[in-house]
Amino acid sequence: MIVAERSIDGGQTRVAAFGADSVDSLPDNQIRILVVDDDPLMRALIEDTLSEEGFSVEQASSGEVALFTFAGKPFDLILLDVLMPGLDGFATCVRLRQLPAGTHVPIMMITALDDEASIRHAYGAGATDFITKPINAFMLVHRIRYILRASAAMRELTWRLDFQRVLIETIPVPILVEDAREHCLVCNPAFDALTGRGGVGATDSAAPEPGYWIPKPAYSLDGERSFRPWQQRVYETEMLGADSTPRSVLVHQAIFTLPATSKSGVISVVLDITERKKYEENLRLAETVFQTAADAIMVTDAGGVIKSVNPAFTAITGYTPQEVIGSTPKILKSGRHDSQFYATLWQSLREAGRWSGELWQRRKNGEIYPVWENIAAVRSPEGRTMEFVAFFNDITARKRAEQEIFYRANYDPLTGLPNRGLLRERLEQALKQARRYNRQVALMFADLDRFKQVNDSMGHSWGDRLLCQAALRLEACVRDTDTVARQGGDEFVVVLPNIAEEHDAWVVAEKIIARLAEPFDLGGDSVRIGASIGIALCPTHGEDSEDLVRHADLAMYQAKLAGRNTYRVYEPAMSDELTRQLRLESDLRFALERGELAVHFQPIVEVASGRLAGAEALLRWHHPQRGPVPPSEFVPLAEEKGLMREIGAWVLDRACQTLERWHGLGLNIPLAVNLSSAQVLRGLSVEVLKGLFERYHLTPQNLVFEVAEGLLLTDGAQTRQWLDEVRELGIQLHFDDFGTGYSSLSCLKRFSIDRVKIDLSFVRDMVVDAGDRSWVQAILALSAILGIEVVAEGVETQQQLELLRSLGCGYAQGYYFSPPMDDGGFIAVARRLGALPA
Repeated sequence: MIVAERSIDGGQTRVAAFGADSVDSLPDNQIRILVVDDDPLMRALIEDTLSEEGFSVEQASSGEVALFTFAGKPFDLILLDVLMPGLDGFATCVRLRQLPAGTHVPIMMITALDDEASIRHAYGAGATDFITKPINAFMLVHRIRYILRASAAMRELTWRLDFQRVLIETIPVPILVEDAREHCLVCNPAFDALTGRGGVGATDSAAPEPGYWIPKPAYSLDGERSFRPWQQRVYETEMLGADSTPRSVLVHQAIFTLPATSKSGVISVVLDITERKKYEENLRLAETVFQTAADAIMVTDAGGVIKSVNPAFTAITGYTPQEVIGSTPKILKSGRHDSQFYATLWQSLREAGRWSGELWQRRKNGEIYPVWENIAAVRSPEGRTMEFVAFFNDITARKRAEQEIFYRANYDPLTGLPNRGLLRERLEQALKQARRYNRQVALMFADLDRFKQVNDSMGHSWGDRLLCQAALRLEACVRDTDTVARQGGDEFVVVLPNIAEEHDAWVVAEKIIARLAEPFDLGGDSVRIGASIGIALCPTHGEDSEDLVRHADLAMYQAKLAGRNTYRVYEPAMSDELTRQLRLESDLRFALERGELAVHFQPIVEVASGRLAGAEALLRWHHPQRGPVPPSEFVPLAEEKGLMREIGAWVLDRACQTLERWHGLGLNIPLAVNLSSAQVLRGLSVEVLKGLFERYHLTPQNLVFEVAEGLLLTDGAQTRQWLDEVRELGIQLHFDDFGTGYSSLSCLKRFSIDRVKIDLSFVRDMVVDAGDRSWVQAILALSAILGIEVVAEGVETQQQLELLRSLGCGYAQGYYFSPPMDDGGFIAVARRLGALPA
């Protein structure tokens, strides 16, 4: 057994060998000596001498016998005669040294030759020492004991060196010993592997050039030392690795000085901490991520007790680390999730080691909020759960954004009603339920009447307000289970699922019409509109959503043709009517340029005297195939399709031309022209009117503008300004179809009107209908009080005329005097009425 010790005071290393063949540790009778000599007397003499000293001696008579004897058992020393027959002493010595056991055994040559050549030959053969004949017994014993002691010391030194070599080479930690010039004296294989020196071992004497360290270590052997001999120091630095890349190392160093030579060096024990540094860097990075992450991080032990949380956790939950460490995540429970939810969560953690999903939590202030959470189990190599790590972030903003996206995708941003996409979805669902339970579904297509006039005259912002108020009224007319959606523009769709009878839909439609007919308050301005509604029923009118919408749209169109502010139920014949209307619209778009439109004139007569007091310009359309098209058919169509601006400008120009010609004939009467809101708000400015007057040599007093209630109801700033400018210019304003609308009296109050025209619906039956007669009397009385002139339209009989005269009506117009005529026909009527010479 070999033990290495380090002395406390001197810092030297001492190696003690236990169980080794140390001569000092053996008694003399156990020291075996082989005497080789061909002279028996000499062998006996030597054996006797050594035996007396207590040595164990054996003899060999020749070199061959000596080799055989030595091979059989080891000896501690060999006395070998030089001059022997056969193998002489020199050859025998060489052969002995070649044997494994003969490498280190002391061999003393016995020779009678003491010349220099023989001595050189003896040492060259491997002899340890020599003694000359004749042999001095005392000197022999003394020399033997000296050689044995020297051999034992050499063996001990060899053991020490072998021990140090094995120790250094087997230690897995890199070790480097450098001299004062920083050249390698000793390094072990671990150092070779670290630096890639190519197998230079601990006993290699080929010292490489310096340059391992990056930068060089902070010690100096030539100048002032940074630390004293055998004083250890530890520091971190870098050195080139086997792949020529820098490696981070932790160096334990000590300077040593050899007392015998006063030479100094450095012993370095090098620990490659590159991976540890990476690990530490990763730890620092992980800590940085932990501290700076936007997501909350919570770490618990296997039992769910919170061990640590990061700042984001505090920012999101409101709890500080001191408040939650040691508690459990139950502190965040919102109460929104049932036990089954948590059972599923824990099952996922047990089976898959992870869970992710949406979770509702409660902040410290009690606020409930949604998070997206990821939980992972941290397991040992044996698979045992050690910790749980939860990452979560507040998704309130994301949920709000998702809701906003959903809202924008499914709801109208202006009114808040479902849009077409959501309408289709709900309608499909209603139809499925209807088929399953054998119920009916009603679909109503509602279009706001006169909305375009409001939007054009008062501006889009006012139109938007009107749409929002109309949406609220629509919703107030239906059940919570019904759907009111905005189809687009001023069109709305109402879905009534699960109605028992068709009559239920009629009731809702009438309710909607009544509510939408009520005045709308738009920031102080009162506006009246209406609604035209088309109704289609499932399964009566179709079971497909597209069919129902199309059929309800057709029915709505028929409601508009029927006079608006009413509803119609779909009938198959409506498809033919729609086709006819589409063709009519297409023909109307080209009627003006094809010369199919004309302006006719109808006289306005003073009731008391019968004289011609004026005329009204009326638009007529003579279709090449259909013949005359009634104005009640194509005028609303032109207004709805945006054609009245161009047509109305043409009518006004023709009217001015006609006035100029009449003036040339001496017929100086005012001519009334009907205006649409499209003309008023889109181009018919005072400057345009002045241009017409100048071109046709007219004065404003020659022209009268007849406006309907629809235009006056769009009581916006732009409309008021235009009407004021027209009156200031000198053009008279007549209120057409007075009494038929909801706001006739209100219009008289708000606007300066020169004349009102009683609608023919009151005049037609006033002779036989007391109610109509009362209306006419009321209008005439009110107008007299307000100082407004009155024209009665639709006068067709003498009785009507006489009644109007008796009631004090100022003017009359109708077929009794003349139907609308072209220019030539009207001139003839003017002559008949005495306005022109016959």
